[in-house]
Formats: sequence, structure tokens, C-alpha cells
Amino acid sequence: MFKKTRLCSGLGLAFGASVMLSTMPAAAQQAPQRVEITGSAIKRVDIEGALPVTTITREDIARSGVLNTEDLVANIASISSMGGVSLATGVGSSTYGRSSISLRGLSGSRTLVLVNGRRLTQAVAGGTSSSVNVSNIPLSAIERVEILKDGASSLYGSDALAGVVNFILTKDFRGVDLGVSYGEPTRDGGGGSKKASIVGGFGDLSKDRFNLTVSAVIEKEDALFAKDRAFAATGNVPPYISAGATGQGNIQGGWNPGTGSIAGGNWVAGSGTAGFSSTGTTAGFGNPLAAQDKCADIKMFRNVPNGSKGVPVCTYDSAQDVGLIPKREGVAFTANGVFRLTDKLELFGDVLRSSSTVTQTFQPSPIRNSFLLTDNQFPALGIDPILYIKPTNPNYAIASAYLNSLLTNPAISAATKTQVTAMLGKPLGITARVFDFGGRSSEDESTQTRVVGGLRGNLGAHDYEIAFSSSENKLHGSVPNGYFSQTVYAKAVQNSDEWNPWSLTQTAAFQSAIAPAKYTGTTLDGKAKATSIDGLLRGDVTQLPGGMLQYAAGLQARKESLKTNPSAALFSGDIAGLGGATPPIDRDRKVTSIFGELNAPVVKGLDVNVSARGDHYDDVGNSTTYKASVRYQPVKQVLLRAGTGTGFRAPGLAELWLPQTLGTSAQFTDPSFPGEPNIQVNELSGGNPALKPEKSRQTSIGLVLSPIDQVTVSLDLWKIKVEGLITTASTQEIVSRYRSGDSAYAGFVTLDASNHVLSTISVLANVGKADLSGVDVEANFRQPLFGGRLDVNLNGTYMIKFDQTTPGGVVSRKVGTMVEEDGTPVLEADGGGVVLRWKHRLAATWTTGPWGFTVAQNYYTGYRTGNRNFDDEPHYVPDQSIYDAQVTFSGVKNLKLALGVKNLADKNPPIYVPVSNQFQAGFDVNQYDPRGRFVYMTANYKF
Repeated sequence: MFKKTRLCSGLGLAFGASVMLSTMPAAAQQAPQRVEITGSAIKRVDIEGALPVTTITREDIARSGVLNTEDLVANIASISSMGGVSLATGVGSSTYGRSSISLRGLSGSRTLVLVNGRRLTQAVAGGTSSSVNVSNIPLSAIERVEILKDGASSLYGSDALAGVVNFILTKDFRGVDLGVSYGEPTRDGGGGSKKASIVGGFGDLSKDRFNLTVSAVIEKEDALFAKDRAFAATGNVPPYISAGATGQGNIQGGWNPGTGSIAGGNWVAGSGTAGFSSTGTTAGFGNPLAAQDKCADIKMFRNVPNGSKGVPVCTYDSAQDVGLIPKREGVAFTANGVFRLTDKLELFGDVLRSSSTVTQTFQPSPIRNSFLLTDNQFPALGIDPILYIKPTNPNYAIASAYLNSLLTNPAISAATKTQVTAMLGKPLGITARVFDFGGRSSEDESTQTRVVGGLRGNLGAHDYEIAFSSSENKLHGSVPNGYFSQTVYAKAVQNSDEWNPWSLTQTAAFQSAIAPAKYTGTTLDGKAKATSIDGLLRGDVTQLPGGMLQYAAGLQARKESLKTNPSAALFSGDIAGLGGATPPIDRDRKVTSIFGELNAPVVKGLDVNVSARGDHYDDVGNSTTYKASVRYQPVKQVLLRAGTGTGFRAPGLAELWLPQTLGTSAQFTDPSFPGEPNIQVNELSGGNPALKPEKSRQTSIGLVLSPIDQVTVSLDLWKIKVEGLITTASTQEIVSRYRSGDSAYAGFVTLDASNHVLSTISVLANVGKADLSGVDVEANFRQPLFGGRLDVNLNGTYMIKFDQTTPGGVVSRKVGTMVEEDGTPVLEADGGGVVLRWKHRLAATWTTGPWGFTVAQNYYTGYRTGNRNFDDEPHYVPDQSIYDAQVTFSGVKNLKLALGVKNLADKNPPIYVPVSNQFQAGFDVNQYDPRGRFVYMTANYKF
């Protein structure tokens, strides 16, 4: 008869064993049951294995009050915002409605996501990076989540460098469960959430020889806008942040149609030292409305930026028009079925079909010369890459009067007055914030379909399983408003004698001329698909002194494909606000794999587990990985565990095959010409068919203690090293290392006859390294108290090190900071997010009779952000604690009610200085929910 030890009982609480056992037939629970835990293919009785696995149960999810699967994973301490994608970060970025999981901060592409133990296809994305879209996994259908916080390539293959997150959907259910929930912030504005679900289960496997469990979920979340939150309504918060978005009506300089710069040298291509720069880094020659303090007439504010020659301009505070939370609608259907053909043979299968539609809203597009230089349609069509106002336009008099006033202004330098004199009477380059087509909005629909069917049974002491699975992700991206063709718009402006850049009211004739520029339609359609067939055999081999030697062995064949169809508009790169030209991809590959695992109870209390896997990719070659782990329990209150192994990540199809295209580089300063900062040149970027798999090595050692029945504490120290990290060097690093004589960069820079940089190459390559370490902490306490029971759980992660090495050998230290010591962003900071030093969730629940009361703390330590905009002083976000609370009542038969509050104190976020292109202002979108205090109610009725 199986008897739980004290440690096993404690870990049953920690790892959700009670939930897993309760789903088994009553008769089966009377005998020792072997269960399969994420990270091993061998079933075993003891769930406290050699690898650290955290389980979040359905009850845990309900108590947390999270709104969707993205919110759920954000609460997990080992998951970082660095390297992840959230729905909020999709504002102004082409994330196409994705949200991803980044274990340890190593990104969504290095975190393996499973559903019911099998892969889910990564979502279609526009660039080279991709990940599973967890927004396609319906929260209400999740029975539990198992997080393996250790590399697992020896079992699962590619992508499991950082670990595995396994979503187990509801199955083996009997009856019907109806659920509804509704929530709203207590502050005005949007951000509400509504959900309805139904779960139905039919058949008792032990009696009827079958069970079919189905669920359907509808989710809807309302948008929330910055104008409804004071902490985000402006980008001007001295001394921390300043709004600097391109404004309307600023005079960049003079222009000769068909030629470019006027004589006089005020336009020097590639230079930021003169009044007008092709890089757009200088503000030019001011704004007539700014001189009159009337910028508000065109929704701007008056500003005197560096490089503006001391004259004021009108700058746009874009924060006011940005969405904080997108509108989201989700629909999902799941089914899990088992049919027992004989006592030793059964059919099984599961289906997931879900769609998530995300609508983002943000500010209108800007136009200035530097933005148009990346649009290859301008030279192809012979159109000047500039908005200019002609002297024949009556509104030119506004600029002429203003420029003449500069000539009599004693504060203006003689050199500037010479430039002004040269441009008078000539067409003038003007910046614009194009309100003509309204604010931008995007609508992205991601549809996930997965079907699994198989046969499993046993032959004596051996179990077998054969299954076929097909997983597919489809994307349909579109833009319903705010987008336009840059060439069509610029040509209409250049041909107009009525355009008035100093007014938001335009003539009917001008509006008619620009109308053909508006673009409404598709951005990107795509499909990613994976089909596989796998077979598994496992069982007992022979009796050892400590128990039965067990094995598992398997084979798998998989085919992956990716096809993207950018619209003609997206492919051209001519639509303002959609970025550069996006080429199509149509590629596939085949993968064959073999793996084996042994678990040897050497003596009583000591288990040794070894596993190995070989993978063959027909495009990137072979990879062999292994893992070895030890579990030692000398007494029932103490468990020691340790593991070591290797991992790999095969480059994605987009990383390999995204066509290389010529665009414009990021700004850089050439060490050979330090007097010419902020240069931009032509740069070749894209995928690289020569990429090889990333390689990793991980080790861990852990201690689990249960000194008394009520307490379980686990500490796990882990280290991960990654070699051949697929990344690109920054343009600045490419140029700097080239100038230093680094031979590795010899082919990445081309010079012109005057020794200036003419072009650069920045394609993906296996040139990075990462070195990480940390400690995971879990503690559980259960104690009768005041006629009820108190349950306390702590889940935390302390990051010791996250050092990433650049291609040039420079180490970027990421823990607790978004910048280096000198204030420059750490590697990959452009994606946002931070590796927190410490993060935890502490929850306490007291239950008595039909009542339950939960209080939870979400805590993280402070971190360094970008330097303050006004004085360049370092800025730090302080330590933060957000408290949640919930009350449940189950005193009515079959009915369970819950009332909860997230952010109980309605705490505002700390001021934040971004280092990435975050469109929202005033707070870190990756660390704070801008809804503030959020009250929700749920009801479940089961019959």
C-alpha cells in the first residue's frame, strides 16, 4: 500500500498532486498511481522529482483574479518581461496581437510552450522573431499549468533552453459547469473585462469506458486610453521625461525640387551639425506658431530642443492619443476524449480551436525627410522625399514673415542668418503630424488550431503510445484607419498651392487631393503549421536495490512550414507607420528525432535519471543533447536534487529565410569622424541561411525541506550558459569594431572615397553569448486556524546574473537595470522589459465553512531605467508591492461566487523613463496594469 511521506504530502500541496489525483477514478486512487510530470517521460509515484516543477492549479488561477492567460504568466516569478511580448507593447509595434512567455528573460523563442504535453505552433510574425501566442490559450479552459524551470531539450528538443511551460486543459470531467465573470476598474474610462464559459463532461471511463470533455469560452476586454489616466496622459513630466515626437509645421530647411538641398550648406546629408539634417536629429529653423506661442492651435506644445539654433518649434505630446490596453475579443473551443477499447487499449484525442482579435489605437503618423529616406518608392517614382511648401502657396507668407523676423533677431547667429537668407523664396521642407486620416489603428486576428489523435495501451510491464498531431496558426492583420501612402501624400502636398501646415483645417480641394493616399486594408496574412507523428514506449526493466529500473524511449517525425503574404502596401514599405518593406516567406523543413530516458533507484532514497536525444533538421543539421539528474532523500523531511544537461534551439524559419533587404541603419557616430554624430546609412538586414542552432548548458542543485507536516520549503540554484546566440550587432558596434581593426567585422562595412561609411551589413548570426544564474524559492504552509484552515504560498526568483556578450566581446549586465553604467541601453533593450533582481508572489487563503478569504502580494525590487531626459541623471524605479484580495462563497448547492479586487490600494505606478520605443508615457507597460484598482465578480454553477 502506498503511503505518503511527510515530504510527499507537502510537495503535493506545492505541485498540485491533490488536483491530479482527484481527477482519477475513485477505484484507481486506492492503489499507487504513477503520474507523468512535465520534464520526464517516465511515470512515477513520487511527484517530488529531481527537477524543479511549479504547478498552478485551477483553484490558484481563480484566486488570483487574472483576466487572461497573459496576466496569469506575468505573475510567475521565473518569467521575465525582458525578451517577452505583451499586448500593450503592440502599440506602435508590429507584434500582430501576440503575447509571449520569456522564462529567465531568455525570450519567447527560447521558452518551450506545450498544451497537454505537446507543442503548439509558434505564431506568425512580421519579422525574424516569433513565439507561441499565449493569448490563443483560453484561461477558462486551463485545468493547471506546469512550469519546468530547467532546460529540457533532451526530452522535448528545440526551444527548451530556458524551460517549459505546459498548459493542461480540462479533461476527464463529468457534469456541466457554467461560468461568468465581469470586472471594471474603479476609475473612469475603459479597461473592463467580460467572460463566459461552459464545460461539459460525459462518460465515466471506469464504468462507461469513455469520457468526452468539451469547453467553450468567450472573452472580451475593453480598450483603455491614456487620456483616462493622469499618470500616462502626458509625455512631459520634468525632470524625468519629455515629449519629443515630430511636430507639425516645423521648418527643416530649404529645398530645390528634383535636386535637394539649396545652396548654402544648410542641408548636409548624413550630418547633424548643420541647421537641417537628413537624419532629422536637428530641429531646423523653428516654427511660426511657436514664435507666437500658438502651438496649441495645432495640438502641439512649444519647445526649444537642442540643435534648433535657439528658435522654438512645435512638438507633439503623443501620449495623449495612445491606447494603454488594446481591445481584445477571444473565442475558443476545446475537446478532450478517451475511449477504452479494451482493458489494455484506448483511443485518445484533443482539439483546440481559438481565435483572438486585438485592436490597437495610437497617434497619427509623422512625416519628415529622414523617415521618407527609407521608402524606396520615392526614388522609383521620381518623387522628392520631403513635404515642402512652395512660394506660390499663399500660406508661404506665414513662413516668409517668420524667417524674415529671424534676420533681425540679435539672438540668432550670423551663420544661421546666412542660411535663412539662402532659403527665402525657395520651397521649404516642413515636418508634419498627419491628422488628415485620424489616429492609427490596427486589427490583428490570430487563429490557433490543434488536433491530436492517438492510441495507447500496455503490454505487461510496458506502456506504449502512438499519436498524430497537427498544429496551425493563422494571422490576418489589417489597418482600418489612420494609414496612408507616403508617396501619394507627399506628391499631393508638393503639387498643392493650398496646403497649410500651420492649421488643422484644410481646404476641400486639398482634402480631395490627398484622399487617394488613404490606405485601409490588409497588412499581413500568414500561416505557420507543424504536423508530427510520435511513438513512445516505456516501462520497467529490472529490480534494483532501491526500486524498479524504468525506461522510456521515443521517435518523432515533424514537418514545419511558414508562409507569409504581406500586402502589396506592406511589401512596398510606402505606408506611413507600418515600417520598412516586409518581404514574403514560403519555406518548410523536416525534423526527425529519437530520445531515451532511464530512471534508476540505485538504493533506497537515491534515484539517478539520465536522458538523451538526437535531432536531425534537413536545413541546419544535427543536434545531440543529454541530461543527468539525481534525487536523494536521506530522511523523509529532506530531499536533495541536482541536474546538469545541454540544450539547443534551432533557428526559426523566419530567421533563416526572411529575405535580406536594403534599408536605413540606426543612428551611429563614426569614431573616425566624431564631429559628425547621429549618422544613418544604407544597411542590409534580414535572415541568414547559414545560421546554426544555439547551444546551451545548464546545471541546478536544489534542497527541499519539510521539517513539519505543515511546511514545505524548496531552494533551487540554477545556471544557464548559451553559446552561438542568434542576434545582430548594433550598427554602432559594427562601425566601432570595424574602426578598431577587429577582423571579424571586415566585411560588414563599406567605405566611400572619402573614408566615410557608405553602408553596413547587419544580418542575423550566431555571434552572441549569455551567462545566467539565480535561485528559485518556493514555500508552502498549511495550518488549521480559528475553526478553518490557513494556506500560505510563496513563489519567488532571485536573479544573480544575466550577462550577455555582444558580438564584439563587450559584456552587457542586465540584472536590475535597463542601461549600462554610462546610461546606454543594455543589449536587446529595444524590445522593452527588464530582468528583475527579485520577484515574488505571496498569497494567503483562510477557508472556513463555505467562505474563503485570500490576500496576495505581488512584489518586485527596483531597477534602473533610462536616464532622466532633462538633466541626464540616473533614474531608478523603487521597489513595488501591489496587493490583491478575494472573497469566495459556496454555501449554495452547486454555486460558487467570488468577489475580488486587484490593486486593492489603487496604487499609481512609479515614474518611468523608457529606453525602448514605448509609445505609452509615464509608466512601465511591462510592470504595471494601468487599470489601477480593478473589481471583479465571478460565478460558477455546476450540475
